[in-house]
Amino acid sequence: MTREELKKELIELIQTDDEFRLILIGALSSGFVTREETNKILNEIKKLREDFNKQFKAFGEKMDAFERRMDAFERRMTELREDFNRGMKAFDIKLSALGARWGIMNESAIRNALKGLLSEKLNLKVSKWEFFDRNGIVYGKPSLIDVDLAITDSEHILIEIKSHVRKSDVAELLRISELYQKSEGIKPSLMIVTPYIEEKAKEFAEANGIKVYTSDELIY
Repeated sequence: MTREELKKELIELIQTDDEFRLILIGALSSGFVTREETNKILNEIKKLREDFNKQFKAFGEKMDAFERRMDAFERRMTELREDFNRGMKAFDIKLSALGARWGIMNESAIRNALKGLLSEKLNLKVSKWEFFDRNGIVYGKPSLIDVDLAITDSEHILIEIKSHVRKSDVAELLRISELYQKSEGIKPSLMIVTPYIEEKAKEFAEANGIKVYTSDELIY
């Protein structure tokens, strides 16, 4: 059978034989993707691309927000470092000046020098007040409390003498004052003498009626 004869035979079978025609259509359809299936695949690809773009955009926004927070954090750390350096420089200058005046640098020597200034400039004789705080008023537990004390004809003065005073030191002096009043029945005046007091500590002290003397004020 020639090619032309085979072709005519197939055409005739397609036109006249329903069973053959159905078999042929089934065979052909199983080997090709329909338009509906193609559209479905394309729609899935489009959806995946849209989801990817959304997620990538969200990721980019999160990264931008993270970078802004990091920039703000770095700026804040720089400010804190600069504030710390300025504070330490001021403290070093004041402490060095005080040490240079008496040729001393340790805490105990500074306390003794400041006591001498109180006697010399303010005519205050400073002694030590010691009391066992059974109720934990000062430190939250039973403790032996000692503080510098000056007694004049008109008042009792509790004195905090330190080379560096923080806000916590001011709060501690206020609690000691409360203990002194309960123990001795006398409300004391309060005084802080220091080469250097932190700004917040000074504001807190003055707000609570505590007199603050720096070494410069006592020297000149």
